[in-house]
Amino acid sequence: MALSLNATSSLLPYLLAPTLLKHADTPSGDNVTLLSLTTALLFLCAFFLLNSPKCGHYVKSAEHIVTSCLGKLETLSEKLLLICASGIVVRWFRQRGDLKRSSAPSKSKVEFRRQTTSIGRFSLKSETATNPLLVTFFAALANEPGKNLDVDEFQTMWGERVMRKHERFRSRVCEWDNRFFEICPIDFDDYVMLSPHSSTYRVDLQKRIEGMLTTKLDVTEKLWEVRLSKGELGSSGAISKEKAKKLREIKPTYTEETLCLFRVHHVLADGVSMSVALGDASDEANELNDKILQKINERSEKIKHQSFLQIIIAAFQTYILFFMLGSIKALAHQFWRMWTSSNPFDEILSNSSIPAGRRSTTWGDAASVDEVKQIAKLLAPQATVNDVFVSCVTAAIERQLIEHKQLAATKLKRNDESKLNDRNNNITIPSHINVVIPVHLNGGILPPGQSLGNKIGGFVSQVPAKMPFSNATSAARLRQVSASLRSGKSTPAPLISWMMAKFCSDYLPETVAQTAILKGNAKAVAVISNVRGFPFQVHWMGRPVEFLCAFLPLPPGIPIGVVVQSYAGELSFSIDADMRAVPDADSFAGWMMEEYDRLRTEAGLEKAQ
Repeated sequence: MALSLNATSSLLPYLLAPTLLKHADTPSGDNVTLLSLTTALLFLCAFFLLNSPKCGHYVKSAEHIVTSCLGKLETLSEKLLLICASGIVVRWFRQRGDLKRSSAPSKSKVEFRRQTTSIGRFSLKSETATNPLLVTFFAALANEPGKNLDVDEFQTMWGERVMRKHERFRSRVCEWDNRFFEICPIDFDDYVMLSPHSSTYRVDLQKRIEGMLTTKLDVTEKLWEVRLSKGELGSSGAISKEKAKKLREIKPTYTEETLCLFRVHHVLADGVSMSVALGDASDEANELNDKILQKINERSEKIKHQSFLQIIIAAFQTYILFFMLGSIKALAHQFWRMWTSSNPFDEILSNSSIPAGRRSTTWGDAASVDEVKQIAKLLAPQATVNDVFVSCVTAAIERQLIEHKQLAATKLKRNDESKLNDRNNNITIPSHINVVIPVHLNGGILPPGQSLGNKIGGFVSQVPAKMPFSNATSAARLRQVSASLRSGKSTPAPLISWMMAKFCSDYLPETVAQTAILKGNAKAVAVISNVRGFPFQVHWMGRPVEFLCAFLPLPPGIPIGVVVQSYAGELSFSIDADMRAVPDADSFAGWMMEEYDRLRTEAGLEKAQ
């Protein structure tokens, strides 16, 4: 009898799931029935989570039913009820099933397990087949002939300095439960590979980067990988020809380069954590840690020297003005932008003949940190380095929209019937656009000894796209951008976004989480990140790192990603864009730098030689 019941309970989900799916796909149905169908399949899904580690198919089935029912339910209250019920049911059963699943078989030997962060799981839920959330970056080293960083040296450096210290670099996501990392023994054959060096200046490297950004990484096997190559100094374009020429003048023996091209899934860590790992790999790791501790001590000392009255005022400003009133302001702005904003690139993307998933990338040197700070001080006293480049990006976006509009007008005039689907006759350049600004919740600092993670939030800011007057100056644009970004920074919007992403990760199905992030981006056109790099040049195994560059993974629905990064007192940038929105990233970068040149001229500064 017991055997019969056990067999029936095992077969029941297999028999009922297809029937439930069939009813969920019907064009109409009673709302109560829809909710009942969904709840039933969720319980079946939970059954498999308790009894079988390989239940991915039925998890997907449950998510499909939730999504289907959401489209049929009429009232907002019913939709919210369904979302909350589905999240709570699955989460509760998962917690009940932890003990049973702990003995599930693994692909290879596992030392122990750690829990993944909520934001890391959110990155797994929100990525798509054409848009995996992979951070791609490279480090370009200069060296003497025959003294390139080889695989053995890299393994020694990265294994001893990074992987043993940060266990996430020898982890993978559990195949049967993405809430956990499996910490595995180090096997460099899984992570490091040799590649031919780029033969065509910049072009080959661009193609490799674009491929790495768009090709999914099996996180149940590994969370990162690196490709090593070597060649003549400046040949790949990772180090510019101008910089290579100057380097040869200073150090004539440095005639070759080693390129370390990484890609890392966002579930492993955020950008600040990755910067810490790169610093730990350097010969100057102790000195970098001392710099971080010095900054932390400076903050502590500043607090210690405050009077009792100053502490009371600071507490009032923090808890009353910032958190309470600031939260109301942040949420009001967010909902207003979600309902009223539009993305001018949406029509361009939908009408383009270029396949979805294609990328356009570039990188380059910008200016010295001191020069950008001086420009900001002269033109907009409250502006920051990041404000200057956000302003440059908005000017480039306006120019890109003009290019699309002119191209559509030219095709219409020629009546090119073969490209009718590329016509974007109704392109309008709005006065304002939305951009997303990522913010690290620890202030861009990871104290020594603290584990890597995903302490990243962000806020949506409305910035000018088209200036209201034809004779408006670049400085006027900068002042508007700076004021808008200050408004966003004055609220706890980054913390709220982090908490919302955590909630979506912990409680909502994958498809609902993807919808949530699309809505939360508020039709943003670009995401612009500022990464604070090392204040001085670092070395890997005695070789100088001449250039570091990271490419931002595009969040769902946002076509342009820009990273502005500092290293040894110099600023550089990278662009990762949907090719349908930005067909030529090099041109986009040129428009950015043209705007920067105008700002420098208006500030009365001469171009550095």
